[in-house]
This record gives sequence, C-alpha cells and structure tokens, in this order.
Amino acid sequence: MKYDRLFSTFDTHTGGNPTRTVLSGIPKMIGDTVAEKMQYMKLHYDHYRRFLMNEPRGHEVMSGTIMVEPCNKEADFGAIYIETGGYLPMCGHDTIGFCTALIELGFVEKVDPITRINIDTPAGLVKTETKIEDGEVKEVSFKNVPSFYLKTVNIEHATLGKIFIDISYGGNFYGIIDADQLGIELKPENSSYIVKKAIEIRNQINEKYNVQHPEKSFIKGLTHIEFSSKKVTHKDINFKNTVIVPPGGIDRSPCGTGTSAKMATLVYKKELKKGDEFLHESIIGSVFKGIVLNNTVVNGYEYIDVSISGRAWPMGKHDFYYSEKAKEDSYLFIPPLT
Repeated sequence: MKYDRLFSTFDTHTGGNPTRTVLSGIPKMIGDTVAEKMQYMKLHYDHYRRFLMNEPRGHEVMSGTIMVEPCNKEADFGAIYIETGGYLPMCGHDTIGFCTALIELGFVEKVDPITRINIDTPAGLVKTETKIEDGEVKEVSFKNVPSFYLKTVNIEHATLGKIFIDISYGGNFYGIIDADQLGIELKPENSSYIVKKAIEIRNQINEKYNVQHPEKSFIKGLTHIEFSSKKVTHKDINFKNTVIVPPGGIDRSPCGTGTSAKMATLVYKKELKKGDEFLHESIIGSVFKGIVLNNTVVNGYEYIDVSISGRAWPMGKHDFYYSEKAKEDSYLFIPPLT
C-alpha cells in the first residue's frame, strides 16, 4: 500500500460531539505563540485539516485537536483546534476530549484523584483538572480564558422580524438569541429550520456590525449563533441551548465556549454572580456544568473567569492514509436548506 503521509488519531465524543485528537503525522508548526502556529497551519497545511475533518473521514460538525509544542512556559501541551469550518481560538468540548486522550493514552501520568494539565491555546492558557476514580476518567474541568459580554445589537429579519442579539465572547464570539421569544423550539426535528435561520442571522450581523476582540486582533467576526431557551428537560437545568457552528451544523454538546459566553452575558445582566453554578443543556440533552470563579473590569469590559465541566468518551483509534493522488476526497456535502 502506497501513501504520502500517515495520521494517527484518537477519537472521543463529549456530550455527543466528536473530537479527533491528532497524535502524529502533522508537520512542525512555526510560530512564537500557538496563535501564530494556528495561522501557519492555516496558510501552509490547511489541506491536512480538510483531509481529517471533511468527508469521507468526517462530516459537517467534525472537530479535532492538533497537538503542538506549547509556547507558554506554564503549559504542558499546545493545542490547535480545527473543525470542518476552519480554526477556533478555543474549544471547550475539544479540550475535554483532548485531556481525556492525553491521560488514557499515557501522554500524562494518571494521578488519582485529580490530574492537572495546562494547555496553551490560540486564545490563551487553559488550566484543566481531570477527576480520576478507580483509574477511570470521570470528568474534566477547565478554567477557560477570560469571557465577556461585548454588546447587544439588532437586525430586521425577513420572516422573524426585529431580533435582539447579545454578542459575547467565551473563546469564540457568539450571537446569543432568545429562542422562546422567536417561537423556536430547540429540538432535533427542527434542526434544518434552526440552522437556516442561524445562518441568515449570522450573515446579517456580520454585514452590519463589527465584532472584534479588544486585545487579540486575530479574533474577529461573529462565528457562532447560540439559540437559548428556558424550556429545559429537567428542573435543575438553567438553560437549553443550540449552537450553530460554521459552515452550518449543530453542536451536539452544550458547547464549552458557548456556555462561557452565555454565563458572561448573565453576569453582565446581574442574573449570575461569583460562585454561582450554571447547568447548560444541549439540543440532545447532554449537560455541562459551569461555575463563575471571578469577575473583574478592565478597560470597560467585565471579564469573567469560569470553570466548565463535562465528560468525554473514548470511541476509537485510527490510522488515516493521506495520498496526494486520491480523488473524491476532503469534500463537504451539505444539502441546501429550504
């Protein structure tokens, strides 16, 4: 068998959403920060991202982590987050899956009851704690990069009318929308309608408004729409959400960075405070737990530190054979939304 490059991966899912951790096969990335390494990969090796994320090996919501050398001296590992739609400064469900892979495969010594791993991400340093019971990974918690509410904007939608959107940052920018006010039920059978409206809304926002991180110039533009609802499955759940990721798929998990953005919004609105616990449910019923650790105001922005907890489940190991001659490869098939 002939091939040009071999990629070894370890696949997990967190709350129903996949993480493909790439263990070997990726060339060395150049850069003084992990953010620069992400940009280097985007410029020089994006075909490998498409190979690993797109069909026939992936699908419209495939997501993964590239293990790289860290640049931050406090970090144990570096991570570049990739998905079908491109690159992410930070990804919560992938962080949970990445830590699970590192521990289960022996890259990190399994320490009972808590195994600590610091990850250098494009968005900043993320400190994690993994709960170990009887030698098994039970839960991963991570202290996310500082999250904040940016602003509230509005658009006039052709069929939904005037919509108000809270734009907040939790590692990516989210347009958070009250689904109940729009009469949108967050359930799987409505997924096509949800995605269609989300894409329309996201496009309108990006055409009308500037969305920019105040400190990190490479983090700009509204990438995710997050529909939020009080119609939850269990009484102890605070909110149900549905996050639509680029180019147009639904996150099966409650979304770690989206949960952080939602919590930042609630802190800004005085509906959540330091020490509060927040339970967030996804469209399929999986749950992440968030805790507000701290909040501080810098240059007019109220930054909050949050901890997000969830569990990843190992699914399998893969060897993928990359051939430059392969046809019908690295494509993406998304039927038109009607």
